[in-house]
Amino acid sequence: MSTTSSTVSTSSSAIGSPPNRRALVALTVLSIAAATAAPPARGQQIVFDPRAHVQTSLQAARQLESLANEARQLANEARTLAASPYSHLAESSATLRDIGELARTVRGTAATLEGVQRQFSDLYPDDLSTADLLALGGQRSTTARRTAEDVARSAAELERLSQGRDQRLRGALSASEAAEGQTAAIQSSTQMLAVLAEDLASMRTTLLAQSRLMAEATARQAAERDAAAEARRRFWGRTSTPPRAPTFDPLSHARD
Repeated sequence: MSTTSSTVSTSSSAIGSPPNRRALVALTVLSIAAATAAPPARGQQIVFDPRAHVQTSLQAARQLESLANEARQLANEARTLAASPYSHLAESSATLRDIGELARTVRGTAATLEGVQRQFSDLYPDDLSTADLLALGGQRSTTARRTAEDVARSAAELERLSQGRDQRLRGALSASEAAEGQTAAIQSSTQMLAVLAEDLASMRTTLLAQSRLMAEATARQAAERDAAAEARRRFWGRTSTPPRAPTFDPLSHARD
């Protein structure tokens, strides 16, 4: 009897201790919460749909492919718009400017319409006296010499300007062959046209100089023929007078 009483008293004392009491209260609360907790609703459950996952993956793959195609298209456009690394337009512009300057520095027959009209009006008038014909002859010779000098000077200057033209043409051809895009090819073609423009300008300047020389020579020859004809007309058209009798007898010593 005493043993039973001691056991009960020991259990009561163990339960009545503060730490054991707190553990018992926590265990009781957890048991009640687990018993009273409601099961999750059907709409709150996580559901895995394989078909939606596959469709989402396909859409993402198609978007990536579209972005890759756009990137390739932009790269091709950038390559097409790339400029040619070769350019000789500065040299061609300077050459064309120098060629044009030759036509403005003539010293013989004028190169402008107003100058030609004024010059021919001074050198080849319609009515001249014999003294005027002799005076204008020297001016015409000077103009002819200067015109011929202009032709020779233009030819020499054009030859000097054409020294780098072959190199520019080879550079443009090489750039056209190595062009990767449309823009570079167009620029190379433009540079080749610039070289051809130099050739055409040189030919035009040479033809203009030769045309001035031919026009001056034709006008001078025509004026000389007209002057000679006028001189003959004036000489033979004057009034003839018989010669005067000599003041001595030319036959006085003929018998001797």
